[in-house]
Amino acid sequence: MNLAALYHSGTYPEIYAPDRHHLTFSFRAASEDILSCHVVYFHKNHMAETMKEQEMPLQYQTGSTSIYSATVPFQKPARYIQYCFRLAGRDGQTVWYDAFGPRDAYPSYGYFEFAYANDTAVALMPPSWSLGTVYYQIFPERFRNGNPSNDPKDSLPWGSKPTPSNFMGGDLEGVRTSLDYLSLLGVECIYFNPVFTSPSNHKYDTTDYYTVDPHFGTNEDLFSLVQEAHKRNIKVILDAVFNHTGTDFFAFADILKNQEKSGYLDWYHITSFPVKQEAGCYECFFGFPGMPKLNTGNCEVQEYLIKVLEFWVREAGVDGYRFDVADEVDENLLIKIRDRLKRLNPDLVLIGETWAEGKRLLNGCEMDSIMNYSFRQAMLEFFAERSIDARKFANLLETALSRHPEPINLAMFNALDTHDTERFLESCSRNFTSFRLAVVIQMLFVGSPSVYYGDEKGMDGKNDPDCRKCMIWEQKPEEQELFKFYQMLIRFRKDHVAVRNGSFRTLTAKERVYGFEREWEEETISVFINDGETEEEVRDPDQNLYTLPAGTFLIVCKKGGAATETLRG
Repeated sequence: MNLAALYHSGTYPEIYAPDRHHLTFSFRAASEDILSCHVVYFHKNHMAETMKEQEMPLQYQTGSTSIYSATVPFQKPARYIQYCFRLAGRDGQTVWYDAFGPRDAYPSYGYFEFAYANDTAVALMPPSWSLGTVYYQIFPERFRNGNPSNDPKDSLPWGSKPTPSNFMGGDLEGVRTSLDYLSLLGVECIYFNPVFTSPSNHKYDTTDYYTVDPHFGTNEDLFSLVQEAHKRNIKVILDAVFNHTGTDFFAFADILKNQEKSGYLDWYHITSFPVKQEAGCYECFFGFPGMPKLNTGNCEVQEYLIKVLEFWVREAGVDGYRFDVADEVDENLLIKIRDRLKRLNPDLVLIGETWAEGKRLLNGCEMDSIMNYSFRQAMLEFFAERSIDARKFANLLETALSRHPEPINLAMFNALDTHDTERFLESCSRNFTSFRLAVVIQMLFVGSPSVYYGDEKGMDGKNDPDCRKCMIWEQKPEEQELFKFYQMLIRFRKDHVAVRNGSFRTLTAKERVYGFEREWEEETISVFINDGETEEEVRDPDQNLYTLPAGTFLIVCKKGGAATETLRG
Protein backbone atom coordinates (compact mmCIF):
# COMPACT_ATOMS: atom_id res chain seq x y z
CA MET A 1 0.00 0.00 0.00
CA ASN A 2 1.26 3.47 -0.87
CA LEU A 3 1.20 4.97 2.65
CA ALA A 4 2.45 8.37 1.50
CA ALA A 5 -0.66 8.83 -0.67
CA LEU A 6 -3.13 8.32 2.22
CA TYR A 7 -4.76 11.57 3.33
CA HIS A 8 -7.55 12.98 5.48
CA SER A 9 -7.23 16.43 7.06
CA GLY A 10 -9.79 16.09 9.85
CA THR A 11 -11.22 19.46 8.80
CA TYR A 12 -13.55 20.92 6.19
CA PRO A 13 -14.05 19.81 3.44
CA GLU A 14 -12.82 16.27 4.27
CA ILE A 15 -15.45 16.23 7.03
CA TYR A 16 -18.52 18.47 7.20
CA ALA A 17 -22.13 18.46 8.39
CA PRO A 18 -24.64 18.71 5.50
CA ASP A 19 -27.22 19.03 8.29
CA ARG A 20 -27.11 18.63 12.06
CA HIS A 21 -27.86 14.91 11.93
CA HIS A 22 -25.31 13.81 9.34
CA LEU A 23 -21.56 13.91 8.82
CA THR A 24 -19.89 13.45 5.45
CA PHE A 25 -16.38 11.96 5.40
CA SER A 26 -13.92 11.69 2.52
CA PHE A 27 -10.55 9.95 2.27
CA ARG A 28 -7.81 9.88 -0.38
CA ALA A 29 -5.56 7.03 -1.45
CA ALA A 30 -3.38 6.19 -4.43
CA SER A 31 -5.43 5.22 -7.46
CA GLU A 32 -6.51 1.56 -7.44
CA ASP A 33 -4.33 0.90 -4.38
CA ILE A 34 -6.93 -0.21 -1.85
CA LEU A 35 -9.82 -2.67 -1.93
CA SER A 36 -11.96 -0.98 0.71
CA CYS A 37 -12.13 2.02 3.00
CA HIS A 38 -14.18 2.16 6.22
CA VAL A 39 -14.70 4.98 8.69
CA VAL A 40 -14.81 3.79 12.33
CA TYR A 41 -16.55 6.29 14.62
CA PHE A 42 -17.87 6.61 18.18
CA HIS A 43 -18.91 9.11 20.85
CA LYS A 44 -15.73 10.21 22.66
CA ASN A 45 -17.19 9.53 26.13
CA HIS A 46 -18.90 6.23 25.24
CA MET A 47 -16.48 4.46 22.95
CA ALA A 48 -17.37 0.83 23.65
CA GLU A 49 -21.14 1.08 23.40
CA THR A 50 -21.32 3.55 20.47
CA MET A 51 -18.56 2.33 18.13
CA LYS A 52 -19.76 1.76 14.56
CA GLU A 53 -18.21 1.63 11.15
CA GLN A 54 -19.40 2.38 7.64
CA GLU A 55 -17.94 1.52 4.27
CA MET A 56 -16.91 4.48 2.15
CA PRO A 57 -17.51 3.72 -1.56
CA LEU A 58 -15.22 5.00 -4.28
CA GLN A 59 -16.53 8.41 -5.35
CA TYR A 60 -13.96 9.98 -7.70
CA GLN A 61 -10.90 9.00 -9.72
CA THR A 62 -8.47 11.81 -10.52
CA GLY A 63 -5.86 9.77 -12.33
CA SER A 64 -3.31 9.41 -9.54
CA THR A 65 -5.78 9.46 -6.65
CA SER A 66 -8.94 7.65 -5.59
CA ILE A 67 -11.38 9.49 -3.31
CA TYR A 68 -13.75 7.55 -1.05
CA SER A 69 -16.77 9.15 0.60
CA ALA A 70 -19.70 8.35 2.89
CA THR A 71 -22.40 10.22 4.78
CA VAL A 72 -23.14 8.89 8.27
CA PRO A 73 -26.53 9.50 10.00
CA PHE A 74 -26.99 10.27 13.71
CA GLN A 75 -30.20 10.16 15.77
CA LYS A 76 -29.16 13.27 17.68
CA PRO A 77 -27.17 16.26 16.36
CA ALA A 78 -23.66 15.05 15.60
CA ARG A 79 -21.35 15.95 18.49
CA TYR A 80 -18.19 14.74 20.23
CA ILE A 81 -17.52 12.24 17.46
CA GLN A 82 -14.10 10.62 17.29
CA TYR A 83 -13.08 8.52 14.32
CA CYS A 84 -10.34 6.86 12.30
CA PHE A 85 -10.17 4.84 9.06
CA ARG A 86 -9.55 1.17 8.27
CA LEU A 87 -8.04 0.47 4.85
CA ALA A 88 -7.69 -2.90 3.11
CA GLY A 89 -4.99 -2.85 0.45
CA ARG A 90 -4.82 -4.82 -2.75
CA ASP A 91 -1.52 -6.18 -1.47
CA GLY A 92 -3.32 -7.83 1.49
CA GLN A 93 -2.16 -5.19 3.98
CA THR A 94 -4.57 -3.65 6.51
CA VAL A 95 -3.77 -0.12 7.65
CA TRP A 96 -5.43 2.13 10.23
CA TYR A 97 -5.28 5.88 9.71
CA ASP A 98 -5.78 8.52 12.40
CA ALA A 99 -4.63 12.08 13.10
CA PHE A 100 -1.03 10.86 13.37
CA GLY A 101 -1.10 9.08 10.02
CA PRO A 102 -1.02 5.37 9.09
CA ARG A 103 -0.73 2.65 11.77
CA ASP A 104 -0.30 -1.13 11.62
CA ALA A 105 -2.91 -1.77 14.34
CA TYR A 106 -6.06 -0.19 15.68
CA PRO A 107 -5.03 3.03 17.48
CA SER A 108 -5.62 3.58 21.19
CA TYR A 109 -5.28 7.38 20.91
CA GLY A 110 -4.86 10.08 18.27
CA TYR A 111 -8.34 9.89 16.76
CA PHE A 112 -9.78 12.60 14.55
CA GLU A 113 -12.55 14.51 16.26
CA PHE A 114 -15.66 16.41 15.18
CA ALA A 115 -16.87 18.62 18.01
CA TYR A 116 -20.38 19.85 17.23
CA ALA A 117 -22.80 20.30 14.31
CA ASN A 118 -23.91 23.85 15.03
CA ASP A 119 -26.73 25.56 13.16
CA THR A 120 -24.32 28.13 11.77
CA ALA A 121 -22.09 25.42 10.31
CA VAL A 122 -25.02 23.80 8.51
CA ALA A 123 -26.13 27.21 7.22
CA LEU A 124 -22.87 27.50 5.29
CA MET A 125 -24.32 25.29 2.56
CA PRO A 126 -25.57 27.11 -0.59
CA PRO A 127 -29.28 28.05 -0.81
CA SER A 128 -31.34 25.17 -2.17
CA TRP A 129 -32.61 27.12 -5.20
CA SER A 130 -29.04 27.62 -6.42
CA LEU A 131 -28.32 23.89 -6.61
CA GLY A 132 -28.41 23.11 -10.31
CA THR A 133 -30.11 26.34 -11.38
CA VAL A 134 -29.75 27.61 -14.96
CA TYR A 135 -28.00 30.99 -15.18
CA TYR A 136 -28.02 33.41 -18.10
CA GLN A 137 -25.26 36.01 -18.16
CA ILE A 138 -26.07 39.42 -19.63
CA PHE A 139 -23.56 42.10 -20.58
CA PRO A 140 -26.09 44.97 -20.45
CA GLU A 141 -24.49 47.31 -22.98
CA ARG A 142 -24.72 44.68 -25.72
CA PHE A 143 -27.89 42.70 -24.98
CA ARG A 144 -30.73 44.88 -26.28
CA ASN A 145 -31.53 48.56 -26.78
CA GLY A 146 -34.98 49.04 -25.33
CA ASN A 147 -34.87 52.83 -24.90
CA PRO A 148 -32.86 54.79 -27.50
CA SER A 149 -33.46 58.04 -25.59
CA ASN A 150 -30.85 57.07 -22.96
CA ASP A 151 -28.17 56.02 -25.47
CA PRO A 152 -24.68 57.39 -24.83
CA LYS A 153 -23.52 60.19 -27.10
CA ASP A 154 -21.97 58.90 -30.33
CA SER A 155 -23.45 55.41 -29.89
CA LEU A 156 -22.83 53.23 -32.91
CA PRO A 157 -25.54 51.33 -34.80
CA TRP A 158 -26.55 48.04 -33.18
CA GLY A 159 -24.27 45.26 -34.33
CA SER A 160 -21.24 47.44 -35.09
CA LYS A 161 -17.81 45.97 -34.45
CA PRO A 162 -17.10 46.18 -30.71
CA THR A 163 -14.04 47.95 -29.34
CA PRO A 164 -12.88 48.36 -25.73
CA SER A 165 -14.50 51.80 -25.55
CA ASN A 166 -17.45 52.12 -27.95
CA PHE A 167 -21.15 52.03 -27.10
CA MET A 168 -24.17 50.39 -28.76
CA GLY A 169 -27.00 51.47 -26.45
CA GLY A 170 -28.02 48.31 -24.59
CA ASP A 171 -30.02 48.99 -21.44
CA LEU A 172 -32.26 47.54 -18.72
CA GLU A 173 -35.41 48.23 -20.70
CA GLY A 174 -34.03 45.98 -23.41
CA VAL A 175 -33.65 43.20 -20.85
CA ARG A 176 -37.11 43.79 -19.41
CA THR A 177 -38.74 43.48 -22.82
CA SER A 178 -36.79 40.23 -23.37
CA LEU A 179 -37.94 38.46 -20.21
CA ASP A 180 -40.49 36.39 -22.11
CA TYR A 181 -37.70 35.26 -24.44
CA LEU A 182 -35.56 34.23 -21.45
CA SER A 183 -38.52 32.46 -19.84
CA LEU A 184 -39.16 30.56 -23.09
CA LEU A 185 -35.53 29.47 -23.15
CA GLY A 186 -35.89 28.19 -19.57
CA VAL A 187 -33.62 30.63 -17.72
CA GLU A 188 -33.90 30.47 -13.93
CA CYS A 189 -31.51 33.25 -12.89
CA ILE A 190 -30.05 36.28 -14.69
CA TYR A 191 -26.49 37.27 -13.83
CA PHE A 192 -25.86 40.90 -14.78
CA ASN A 193 -22.44 42.32 -15.44
CA PRO A 194 -22.17 45.69 -13.61
CA VAL A 195 -25.11 48.06 -13.95
CA PHE A 196 -23.95 50.93 -11.73
CA THR A 197 -22.74 54.35 -12.84
CA SER A 198 -19.43 54.21 -14.66
CA PRO A 199 -17.77 55.96 -17.64
CA SER A 200 -16.95 52.72 -19.50
CA ASN A 201 -19.05 50.28 -21.52
CA HIS A 202 -18.16 47.40 -19.17
CA LYS A 203 -18.85 49.31 -15.92
CA TYR A 204 -16.07 47.69 -13.89
CA ASP A 205 -14.73 51.15 -12.93
CA THR A 206 -17.57 52.18 -10.63
CA THR A 207 -18.34 55.86 -9.98
CA ASP A 208 -21.49 55.41 -7.87
CA TYR A 209 -22.59 52.09 -6.33
CA TYR A 210 -26.00 53.47 -5.38
CA THR A 211 -27.14 54.56 -8.83
CA VAL A 212 -27.89 52.60 -11.99
CA ASP A 213 -25.88 54.02 -14.89
CA PRO A 214 -28.08 56.62 -16.70
CA HIS A 215 -27.30 54.96 -20.03
CA PHE A 216 -28.89 51.77 -18.67
CA GLY A 217 -31.87 53.49 -17.07
CA THR A 218 -32.82 54.39 -13.51
CA ASN A 219 -32.93 52.66 -10.15
CA GLU A 220 -36.67 52.31 -10.66
CA ASP A 221 -36.02 50.51 -13.95
CA LEU A 222 -33.93 47.95 -12.10
CA PHE A 223 -36.57 47.59 -9.39
CA SER A 224 -39.22 46.99 -12.06
CA LEU A 225 -37.05 44.53 -13.97
CA VAL A 226 -36.43 42.42 -10.86
CA GLN A 227 -40.14 42.37 -10.06
CA GLU A 228 -41.04 41.36 -13.61
CA ALA A 229 -38.37 38.64 -13.57
CA HIS A 230 -39.65 37.27 -10.26
CA LYS A 231 -43.17 37.02 -11.73
CA ARG A 232 -41.67 34.62 -14.28
CA ASN A 233 -39.79 32.68 -11.56
CA ILE A 234 -36.49 34.14 -12.76
CA LYS A 235 -34.08 35.31 -10.08
CA VAL A 236 -31.59 38.16 -10.55
CA ILE A 237 -28.02 38.55 -9.25
CA LEU A 238 -25.76 41.57 -9.69
CA ASP A 239 -22.04 42.03 -10.16
CA ALA A 240 -20.35 43.37 -7.02
CA VAL A 241 -17.09 45.07 -8.04
CA PHE A 242 -15.43 45.65 -4.68
CA ASN A 243 -11.77 45.06 -5.40
CA HIS A 244 -11.41 48.43 -7.11
CA THR A 245 -13.35 51.54 -8.13
CA GLY A 246 -13.13 54.08 -10.90
CA THR A 247 -11.05 57.22 -10.48
CA ASP A 248 -14.27 59.31 -10.37
CA PHE A 249 -15.50 57.48 -7.28
CA PHE A 250 -15.95 60.04 -4.50
CA ALA A 251 -13.20 58.71 -2.21
CA PHE A 252 -10.53 58.54 -4.91
CA ALA A 253 -11.64 61.87 -6.39
CA ASP A 254 -11.10 63.41 -2.95
CA ILE A 255 -7.55 62.02 -2.87
CA LEU A 256 -6.80 63.51 -6.30
CA LYS A 257 -8.11 66.85 -5.08
CA ASN A 258 -6.72 67.02 -1.53
CA GLN A 259 -3.69 64.73 -1.78
CA GLU A 260 -2.05 64.14 1.65
CA LYS A 261 -4.89 66.03 3.38
CA SER A 262 -7.59 63.72 2.07
CA GLY A 263 -9.58 61.80 4.67
CA TYR A 264 -9.73 58.80 2.34
CA LEU A 265 -6.06 57.91 2.01
CA ASP A 266 -6.59 54.64 3.88
CA TRP A 267 -9.37 53.64 1.48
CA TYR A 268 -6.72 52.82 -1.13
CA HIS A 269 -3.10 51.70 -1.33
CA ILE A 270 -1.30 54.96 -2.12
CA THR A 271 2.38 54.46 -2.92
CA SER A 272 3.62 57.98 -3.80
CA PHE A 273 2.67 61.66 -3.88
CA PRO A 274 1.51 63.67 -5.63
CA VAL A 275 -1.21 61.22 -6.60
CA LYS A 276 -1.93 61.34 -10.31
CA GLN A 277 -3.97 58.98 -12.45
CA GLU A 278 -0.95 56.79 -12.99
CA ALA A 279 -0.36 53.20 -11.91
CA GLY A 280 2.90 54.12 -10.18
CA CYS A 281 1.07 56.24 -7.61
CA TYR A 282 -1.23 53.56 -6.21
CA GLU A 283 -2.04 49.89 -6.43
CA CYS A 284 -4.58 49.11 -9.11
CA PHE A 285 -6.35 46.22 -10.74
CA PHE A 286 -4.09 44.42 -13.23
CA GLY A 287 -2.04 47.57 -13.71
CA PHE A 288 -4.97 49.61 -15.08
CA PRO A 289 -4.70 53.16 -13.65
CA GLY A 290 -8.42 53.70 -14.18
CA MET A 291 -9.18 51.02 -11.59
CA PRO A 292 -7.46 51.92 -8.27
CA LYS A 293 -7.54 49.05 -5.78
CA LEU A 294 -9.62 49.54 -2.64
CA ASN A 295 -8.14 48.75 0.75
CA THR A 296 -10.78 46.12 1.52
CA GLY A 297 -9.20 45.44 4.89
CA ASN A 298 -10.16 48.96 6.04
CA CYS A 299 -13.17 48.82 8.40
CA GLU A 300 -14.70 51.99 6.93
CA VAL A 301 -14.43 50.59 3.42
CA GLN A 302 -15.91 47.31 4.57
CA GLU A 303 -18.91 48.94 6.21
CA TYR A 304 -19.52 51.15 3.16
CA LEU A 305 -19.47 48.17 0.76
CA ILE A 306 -21.65 45.96 2.96
CA LYS A 307 -24.27 48.71 3.13
CA VAL A 308 -24.22 48.91 -0.66
CA LEU A 309 -25.02 45.19 -0.87
CA GLU A 310 -27.76 45.49 1.76
CA PHE A 311 -29.29 48.45 -0.10
CA TRP A 312 -29.87 46.54 -3.35
CA VAL A 313 -31.24 43.52 -1.49
CA ARG A 314 -33.71 45.68 0.42
CA GLU A 315 -34.64 48.13 -2.31
CA ALA A 316 -34.49 46.01 -5.47
CA GLY A 317 -35.00 42.52 -4.04
CA VAL A 318 -32.00 41.05 -5.83
CA ASP A 319 -31.29 37.39 -5.14
CA GLY A 320 -27.53 37.51 -4.72
CA TYR A 321 -24.22 38.73 -6.06
CA ARG A 322 -21.28 37.66 -8.16
CA PHE A 323 -18.11 39.13 -6.64
CA ASP A 324 -15.57 40.35 -9.18
CA VAL A 325 -12.01 39.05 -8.59
CA ALA A 326 -13.14 37.76 -5.19
CA ASP A 327 -9.78 36.11 -4.57
CA GLU A 328 -8.17 39.59 -4.47
CA VAL A 329 -10.62 40.94 -1.88
CA ASP A 330 -9.71 40.81 1.83
CA GLU A 331 -11.01 37.55 3.33
CA ASN A 332 -12.22 39.33 6.43
CA LEU A 333 -14.58 41.41 4.30
CA LEU A 334 -15.99 38.35 2.52
CA ILE A 335 -16.66 36.67 5.87
CA LYS A 336 -18.47 39.77 7.13
CA ILE A 337 -20.45 40.02 3.88
CA ARG A 338 -21.66 36.46 4.24
CA ASP A 339 -22.70 36.96 7.84
CA ARG A 340 -24.56 40.23 7.21
CA LEU A 341 -26.28 39.22 3.98
CA LYS A 342 -27.33 35.77 5.13
CA ARG A 343 -28.90 37.34 8.21
CA LEU A 344 -30.77 39.69 5.89
CA ASN A 345 -31.84 36.88 3.55
CA PRO A 346 -30.54 33.31 3.99
CA ASP A 347 -31.53 32.47 0.41
CA LEU A 348 -29.13 34.93 -1.20
CA VAL A 349 -26.47 33.28 -3.36
CA LEU A 350 -22.86 34.52 -3.23
CA ILE A 351 -20.65 33.61 -6.20
CA GLY A 352 -16.96 34.45 -6.32
CA GLU A 353 -14.90 35.03 -9.42
CA THR A 354 -11.60 33.18 -9.41
CA TRP A 355 -9.66 31.55 -12.21
CA ALA A 356 -8.00 29.19 -9.71
CA GLU A 357 -9.49 26.08 -8.11
CA GLY A 358 -11.25 28.25 -5.54
CA LYS A 359 -10.91 26.21 -2.36
CA ARG A 360 -9.99 29.32 -0.36
CA LEU A 361 -13.28 31.00 -1.27
CA LEU A 362 -15.27 27.82 -0.65
CA ASN A 363 -14.03 27.29 2.89
CA GLY A 364 -17.55 27.36 4.30
CA CYS A 365 -17.24 30.96 5.50
CA GLU A 366 -17.23 33.06 2.32
CA MET A 367 -18.80 32.10 -1.02
CA ASP A 368 -21.57 29.65 -1.90
CA SER A 369 -20.08 29.01 -5.31
CA ILE A 370 -17.40 30.16 -7.73
CA MET A 371 -17.13 30.69 -11.46
CA ASN A 372 -15.88 27.21 -12.24
CA TYR A 373 -13.04 27.84 -14.69
CA SER A 374 -11.61 24.38 -13.92
CA PHE A 375 -14.71 22.95 -15.58
CA ARG A 376 -14.32 25.26 -18.56
CA GLN A 377 -10.63 24.38 -18.96
CA ALA A 378 -11.43 20.66 -19.11
CA MET A 379 -14.16 21.34 -21.69
CA LEU A 380 -11.74 23.42 -23.79
CA GLU A 381 -9.03 20.77 -23.77
CA PHE A 382 -11.40 17.98 -24.79
CA PHE A 383 -13.89 19.60 -27.17
CA ALA A 384 -12.08 22.65 -28.57
CA GLU A 385 -8.35 21.97 -28.46
CA ARG A 386 -8.82 18.18 -28.68
CA SER A 387 -5.57 17.85 -26.76
CA ILE A 388 -6.75 15.16 -24.32
CA ASP A 389 -8.69 11.91 -24.60
CA ALA A 390 -11.85 10.99 -22.72
CA ARG A 391 -9.95 9.31 -19.86
CA LYS A 392 -7.93 12.43 -19.11
CA PHE A 393 -11.10 14.51 -19.54
CA ALA A 394 -12.89 12.37 -16.94
CA ASN A 395 -9.94 12.68 -14.57
CA LEU A 396 -9.97 16.49 -14.86
CA LEU A 397 -13.70 16.68 -14.17
CA GLU A 398 -13.51 14.32 -11.20
CA THR A 399 -10.50 16.19 -9.82
CA ALA A 400 -12.57 19.39 -9.81
CA LEU A 401 -15.50 17.59 -8.15
CA SER A 402 -13.26 16.05 -5.49
CA ARG A 403 -12.17 19.44 -4.13
CA HIS A 404 -15.49 20.46 -2.62
CA PRO A 405 -18.51 19.09 -0.74
CA GLU A 406 -21.30 17.76 -2.93
CA PRO A 407 -23.77 20.62 -2.18
CA ILE A 408 -21.17 23.16 -3.32
CA ASN A 409 -20.47 21.14 -6.47
CA LEU A 410 -24.19 21.28 -7.23
CA ALA A 411 -24.07 25.09 -6.94
CA MET A 412 -20.93 25.58 -9.08
CA PHE A 413 -21.27 28.25 -11.79
CA ASN A 414 -20.39 26.16 -14.86
CA ALA A 415 -19.82 28.39 -17.89
CA LEU A 416 -18.39 27.52 -21.28
CA ASP A 417 -17.62 31.17 -21.93
CA THR A 418 -18.06 34.60 -20.33
CA HIS A 419 -17.42 38.28 -21.00
CA ASP A 420 -13.76 37.60 -20.15
CA THR A 421 -13.17 34.73 -22.57
CA GLU A 422 -13.31 33.78 -26.19
CA ARG A 423 -16.72 32.43 -27.19
CA PHE A 424 -16.74 28.65 -26.87
CA LEU A 425 -18.00 28.22 -30.42
CA GLU A 426 -15.03 30.28 -31.58
CA SER A 427 -12.72 28.04 -29.54
CA CYS A 428 -14.27 25.05 -31.33
CA SER A 429 -13.41 26.69 -34.69
CA ARG A 430 -17.16 26.94 -35.30
CA ASN A 431 -17.47 23.16 -35.21
CA PHE A 432 -21.15 22.96 -34.27
CA THR A 433 -20.96 19.20 -33.69
CA SER A 434 -18.39 19.50 -30.90
CA PHE A 435 -20.09 22.63 -29.60
CA ARG A 436 -23.45 20.88 -29.28
CA LEU A 437 -21.88 17.89 -27.50
CA ALA A 438 -20.14 20.25 -25.09
CA VAL A 439 -23.49 21.88 -24.32
CA VAL A 440 -24.96 18.43 -23.56
CA ILE A 441 -22.24 17.84 -20.98
CA GLN A 442 -22.60 21.35 -19.54
CA MET A 443 -26.37 21.04 -19.14
CA LEU A 444 -26.38 17.56 -17.57
CA PHE A 445 -23.17 17.66 -15.52
CA VAL A 446 -23.01 18.38 -11.79
CA GLY A 447 -23.53 22.08 -11.09
CA SER A 448 -25.37 25.12 -12.36
CA PRO A 449 -24.89 25.75 -16.09
CA SER A 450 -24.51 29.33 -17.27
CA VAL A 451 -25.43 30.46 -20.77
CA TYR A 452 -23.54 33.56 -21.91
CA TYR A 453 -25.99 35.72 -23.86
CA GLY A 454 -26.13 34.66 -27.50
CA ASP A 455 -24.60 31.20 -27.04
CA GLU A 456 -28.06 29.87 -27.80
CA LYS A 457 -27.95 31.86 -31.07
CA GLY A 458 -24.57 30.52 -32.18
CA MET A 459 -22.70 33.75 -31.52
CA ASP A 460 -18.95 33.57 -32.02
CA GLY A 461 -16.12 35.98 -31.18
CA LYS A 462 -12.56 36.06 -30.01
CA ASN A 463 -11.58 37.42 -26.60
CA ASP A 464 -12.55 40.86 -25.25
CA PRO A 465 -13.87 42.97 -26.92
CA ASP A 466 -14.97 40.56 -29.68
CA CYS A 467 -16.79 38.29 -27.20
CA ARG A 468 -18.98 41.29 -26.30
CA LYS A 469 -20.74 41.66 -29.65
CA CYS A 470 -24.34 42.84 -29.80
CA MET A 471 -26.97 40.18 -29.27
CA ILE A 472 -28.46 38.83 -32.51
CA TRP A 473 -32.21 39.33 -32.57
CA GLU A 474 -32.85 38.52 -36.24
CA GLN A 475 -33.74 34.84 -36.38
CA LYS A 476 -32.03 32.60 -38.90
CA PRO A 477 -32.92 28.90 -39.36
CA GLU A 478 -29.67 27.56 -37.85
CA GLU A 479 -29.96 29.95 -34.90
CA GLN A 480 -33.55 28.92 -34.20
CA GLU A 481 -32.51 25.26 -34.27
CA LEU A 482 -29.76 25.90 -31.71
CA PHE A 483 -32.20 27.82 -29.50
CA LYS A 484 -34.53 24.81 -29.52
CA PHE A 485 -31.58 22.56 -28.68
CA TYR A 486 -30.77 24.63 -25.58
CA GLN A 487 -34.45 24.82 -24.72
CA MET A 488 -34.81 21.03 -24.95
CA LEU A 489 -31.82 20.36 -22.68
CA ILE A 490 -32.89 22.95 -20.11
CA ARG A 491 -36.40 21.52 -20.05
CA PHE A 492 -34.97 18.02 -19.58
CA ARG A 493 -32.86 19.06 -16.58
CA LYS A 494 -35.87 20.80 -15.04
CA ASP A 495 -38.02 17.71 -15.49
CA HIS A 496 -35.51 15.35 -13.86
CA VAL A 497 -34.39 15.82 -10.27
CA ALA A 498 -31.47 13.45 -10.86
CA VAL A 499 -29.89 16.03 -13.16
CA ARG A 500 -30.31 18.93 -10.77
CA ASN A 501 -29.51 17.24 -7.45
CA GLY A 502 -28.30 13.72 -8.22
CA SER A 503 -25.04 11.93 -7.53
CA PHE A 504 -22.40 11.46 -10.22
CA ARG A 505 -20.23 8.67 -11.53
CA THR A 506 -18.30 8.09 -14.74
CA LEU A 507 -19.65 5.28 -16.93
CA THR A 508 -17.19 5.25 -19.80
CA ALA A 509 -14.16 7.25 -20.92
CA LYS A 510 -12.31 5.94 -23.96
CA GLU A 511 -10.70 7.93 -26.77
CA ARG A 512 -13.45 10.39 -27.86
CA VAL A 513 -16.36 8.66 -26.12
CA TYR A 514 -17.44 9.84 -22.68
CA GLY A 515 -20.39 8.93 -20.50
CA PHE A 516 -21.62 9.52 -16.96
CA GLU A 517 -24.58 8.78 -14.72
CA ARG A 518 -26.66 11.02 -12.46
CA GLU A 519 -28.81 9.30 -9.84
CA TRP A 520 -31.46 10.45 -7.39
CA GLU A 521 -33.58 7.95 -5.46
CA GLU A 522 -35.12 5.66 -8.14
CA GLU A 523 -34.22 7.85 -11.11
CA THR A 524 -31.01 7.42 -13.09
CA ILE A 525 -29.88 9.47 -16.09
CA SER A 526 -27.18 8.04 -18.34
CA VAL A 527 -25.45 10.49 -20.68
CA PHE A 528 -23.12 9.50 -23.54
CA ILE A 529 -21.36 11.59 -26.18
CA ASN A 530 -19.24 10.48 -29.14
CA ASP A 531 -17.02 13.31 -30.35
CA GLY A 532 -15.03 10.95 -32.56
CA GLU A 533 -15.22 10.13 -36.23
CA THR A 534 -16.38 6.51 -36.03
CA GLU A 535 -19.45 4.75 -34.70
CA GLU A 536 -19.01 3.34 -31.19
CA GLU A 537 -20.94 1.11 -28.79
CA VAL A 538 -21.71 2.03 -25.18
CA ARG A 539 -23.41 0.27 -22.28
CA ASP A 540 -25.61 1.76 -19.59
CA PRO A 541 -25.31 0.65 -15.91
CA ASP A 542 -27.71 -2.26 -16.63
CA GLN A 543 -25.37 -3.43 -19.43
CA ASN A 544 -27.82 -2.53 -22.19
CA LEU A 545 -25.90 -1.98 -25.42
CA TYR A 546 -26.40 1.14 -27.56
CA THR A 547 -24.90 2.23 -30.86
CA LEU A 548 -23.57 5.78 -30.84
CA PRO A 549 -22.84 7.25 -34.28
CA ALA A 550 -19.98 9.74 -34.66
CA GLY A 551 -20.80 13.24 -33.48
CA THR A 552 -23.92 12.28 -31.53
CA PHE A 553 -25.20 12.01 -27.97
CA LEU A 554 -27.53 9.66 -26.10
CA ILE A 555 -29.48 10.38 -22.92
CA VAL A 556 -31.36 7.54 -21.21
CA CYS A 557 -33.67 8.16 -18.26
CA LYS A 558 -34.78 5.24 -16.08
CA LYS A 559 -37.07 5.02 -13.07
CA GLY A 560 -37.20 1.84 -11.06
CA GLY A 561 -34.99 0.18 -13.68
CA ALA A 562 -37.38 0.83 -16.59
CA ALA A 563 -36.52 3.30 -19.36
CA THR A 564 -38.95 6.22 -19.39
CA GLU A 565 -37.29 8.61 -21.84
CA THR A 566 -34.52 8.47 -24.42
CA LEU A 567 -33.05 11.44 -26.27
CA ARG A 568 -30.69 11.20 -29.23
CA GLY A 569 -29.07 13.85 -31.35
